[in-house]
Amino acid sequence: MPPQHAQTASVGRARRTRVGGMLRWLTRWLGHIGLPAATAVLVATAVLLAELAHFAITAARGAAFGLNFALEIAAVTVAVSLPLVLYAQIVIRRHAEARRALKRVTERLAIAVNAAEQANQTQTQFLANMSHELRTPLNAIIGFADLIQAETLGPVGQPRYLDYVKDIAQSGHHLLRIINDILDLSKIEAGHSDLRDEDEFNLAAVIDASLRMIRPLADRQGVALEVGGDPRGLRLLAVERMICQILLNLLSNAVKFTPKGGRISLGAARGADGGLIVAVTDTGLGMTPDEINVALKPFGQVANAMSRKHAGTGLGLPLAKAMMELHGGSLVIGSAPGKGTTVSLGFPPARVIRAVPEQPRVASAANAEAPAAPRIEGVNEARRSGATRAA
Repeated sequence: MPPQHAQTASVGRARRTRVGGMLRWLTRWLGHIGLPAATAVLVATAVLLAELAHFAITAARGAAFGLNFALEIAAVTVAVSLPLVLYAQIVIRRHAEARRALKRVTERLAIAVNAAEQANQTQTQFLANMSHELRTPLNAIIGFADLIQAETLGPVGQPRYLDYVKDIAQSGHHLLRIINDILDLSKIEAGHSDLRDEDEFNLAAVIDASLRMIRPLADRQGVALEVGGDPRGLRLLAVERMICQILLNLLSNAVKFTPKGGRISLGAARGADGGLIVAVTDTGLGMTPDEINVALKPFGQVANAMSRKHAGTGLGLPLAKAMMELHGGSLVIGSAPGKGTTVSLGFPPARVIRAVPEQPRVASAANAEAPAAPRIEGVNEARRSGATRAA
């Protein structure tokens, strides 16, 4: 900008600042003297300006200034300006009161939000500390129970004691899983959990492992497990332990709320944006939108006939959702009463890496019955590093 233009702009800004300051001072002064006095001042100013304008016009025409006509102008000006001034004063005062009320509400909301954040942080810290304090003795209980159950130092002597020790070990493992879920959820909510352990892994292997672990429970419940889509050749950039835990939580919930003779399907497919959609679908009881909101809250449990038959803490879905959001993904539930439930996991494109397809080969006799795991060869390193940076 040329120097003269800059100087002109600076003078204009200074003039606008002075005018704005004078208007603010005038507004404060009018508000200070009260509504009647401010109305009188504004109406008198309007009459004075109208008379000055009349005097200037008559002088320009060379006519004489008539007193009667000046009184008529004053009367008309008062009649016209008085309602307008009163209305403007009322509107301005109400606007000022609304702004003050809004400021007070905003201040109270800020205080409430700050108090809620502090309470949430205190609660999260308490849960994390309690989880650590409980895990230490619980690990000792489980370890000694396993030691006695294995009769490492000699026979127990009374067979019934072995049954008791087995119950102790199973209860200890159950409590440890609950405490671990609370600790993981507390870490994520407190912002202390990260993805430093993320790495590329074979998605098909994780899906197969999850299905193998949940199949005994599904067989006991009389529920069929199915695999949909073909996840082979897909590699995911994530924390493998968390993804496996997410799938196990969703599958165990599906088994819990699916009656005997039902079906559960676990499938994976590429999304339209290049991302990955992993869906767990069951033919169970289903949920209403209100029940879905309850199920997604920590310790929230949907009360129905199936949930009363199975123990649970209501941490499975909230923990899965928190872990998905930690990976930049999403967890969406679609359900209807009596029609089953579909839980969809959406992974962003930056976390999905397609490997080079495996060349067909003849399996040996020893491995003929076991499906060969997808072999990854020649992964594009540039794409891999780009996905890592994007994550």
